[in-house]
Formats: sequence, C-alpha cells, structure tokens
Amino acid sequence: MSNNKTEVGLSGVPVTTTEDDITDEFPHIHADQYVLIQLPSGNIKLINIKPNTQVNLGKFGTFQTDNLIGKPFGLSYEIYDQKGNIRPCRNLALFAVEDTGANNQMIKDDTAVQKMSYEEVEKLKQEGLKGNIPHEEIIQKIVASHTEFDKKTEFSKAKYIERKRKKFMKVFTPVRPTLYSIANHFFVRNPDKIKFLRMDTLSQLLSLANAHANSKFLVVDDTQGLIVSALAERMGGHGRILAITENETHNYDVLRYLNLSKDVLNVVRTVPMSKVDEDVPFDKWVDKPEEEVAAMDEYGQRHYHRRKLLHEYKNESRRLLYEGGYDGYEWKDDLLCVTC
Repeated sequence: MSNNKTEVGLSGVPVTTTEDDITDEFPHIHADQYVLIQLPSGNIKLINIKPNTQVNLGKFGTFQTDNLIGKPFGLSYEIYDQKGNIRPCRNLALFAVEDTGANNQMIKDDTAVQKMSYEEVEKLKQEGLKGNIPHEEIIQKIVASHTEFDKKTEFSKAKYIERKRKKFMKVFTPVRPTLYSIANHFFVRNPDKIKFLRMDTLSQLLSLANAHANSKFLVVDDTQGLIVSALAERMGGHGRILAITENETHNYDVLRYLNLSKDVLNVVRTVPMSKVDEDVPFDKWVDKPEEEVAAMDEYGQRHYHRRKLLHEYKNESRRLLYEGGYDGYEWKDDLLCVTC
C-alpha cells in the first residue's frame, strides 16, 4: 500500500507524488490518485481512490479502495464477495475467437434449450455473490446446460458467453489516466466540456506550437485544462506556462485527473483575466506581528502561512506574465482556436 501524502499545490491541484511514474515498467495505483475504471458494459467511470472507502459500480458491485491501492494498472479484478474483496482475473478483452464452418441455421431459439431452471440459476447467482462459487464457474455451468450451444458458430458462442459475463461477473479494469485516455473519456462522455477537441486536433496544436521543454507559453484554455495539461506533460517540468483564467480560481479538471508530479505542475501559473492589465494594482500584504502568529494554534499558523504563500504566488505570476518572451500562444474557447 502506498504511503504517499497528498498536498494541495498553490495552483489548487492536488499533488499525490513527487516523482513521475512514466518511466516505471508497471505503474501502480496510489492513494488519492484518480483512476479510470473500465466496466464490462464498456462504460468508463472516473474515480478518486480515497483510502478506506467503498466504490459503488452499480450492478457490477462495490469494492474497497484499500484492496486496489498498490495494485498495477491494466489488470482485471473480480469482486467476489459482499465485503468488496477483489482478486485478479483474466482480461475479457483478450479472449480470441476462431471462426469455423458452423452456422446457426438449425438452432432452436427458445427457453427449452436451457436445462437449468430459473430457480437453479438464481441459486448459483446468490452463491456467487457470497463468494462461494467463482462467477466463471457459474457461466461454465450455464453453458454446459445449454443443449444447442455446440451448434452455434464461434462468434455466436463468444457473444453468448459475453452476455453471461456482463450479467454474472463483477469485473472491472483500472486504467491509468493518460492524456489520451482522459481526452477520449471527455470526448465520449462530455465533449462540450472540452469544446469537442479531439485527440488528433490536440496533437496538431502541440506540433504547430512546437511545444518542448524549456519553452514559455501564454495560454487561454476553456477546455477543462486539456491544453494546459498537454503542454505541461510535453514540457516535463521544464519551462513556464502562463494561463489566463476567467475567474480567480481555475477549472482545470484534466490537470487534476492526470496525477501529474509536483515538478510538472509547478511549471503552470495562472492569472485571472481581471489582473491582466498592468494598471491594476498588485495585491498588498501586511505581515502580522510575530507574537500574534506565535499565539495562533497549529491550524491558524498553517492557514496564515498558506495565505502568505498564495499572495506571493499570485503577484509572482503577474510579474512573469508581464516579462513576455513567449515561445508560443494557445487560445481555445467557444469562438476561437489559435496557435502560434
């Protein structure tokens, strides 16, 4: 189990690691990270792995997050009891289908072909929920009692088994959030949030902007932070990104979901649109007397020092904005997409 401690950076993005896992051969799941959960139905659910919590996957069951922390991405897991325990199982996407000369012409398609009664099937299902019988064994019993199964084509057999797996097996696959997987998730679920920006278009934006390490970019991003995240990942913690936001705080959800390291996140600075004009005065800060700070409790002192750091962060971000010297500009909102 991971012992990583989560902190919230001055940019407002949680930091769960100080090191990149991109060079790891088998990246593992850490506490407080975001994970994409792929379900047998084909749907994908984005969740935050909070320690000691239950994750409800609807009809596919509920599992304990502690059982997933420390496990590698990409393996399929089966929820095998009502306590939310999980165990590795075969990835359903890896089953191969070999075609034969069989056809479905002589198959009887009615309830009489299933020897098992409804009550027997329900009893097996309940035993599976209790963890007494593996769900794969239940499916094998149902297939064995189907009198017409051997007459089906290989593709029909595979489709039949797939339907039974979706009905009986409580299986999920944790997928590591990458720029591609998150962009695809948004494009399928909520394309309007990323302004219908496809991954191939995003790739062209990065290429045309010649994004690379040690660059300096000025960005206006209204795609939930998809463009800012793509630039930050490409720059790998070297360079500077100045992002102009509509409000005092940004809504760069994609930046949070990617679980980027502290070094990568530190290249991103945000400045609200209301503070872009150089004629707008810088925020003022007045230090409290040392005696007053010393009299505060631990929470009060942390809050005071964080407010001071945040004040310095905002003013430093404005100074970096006015320095200029940008290598490129990215602008994407409802009306316009510009790269230069």
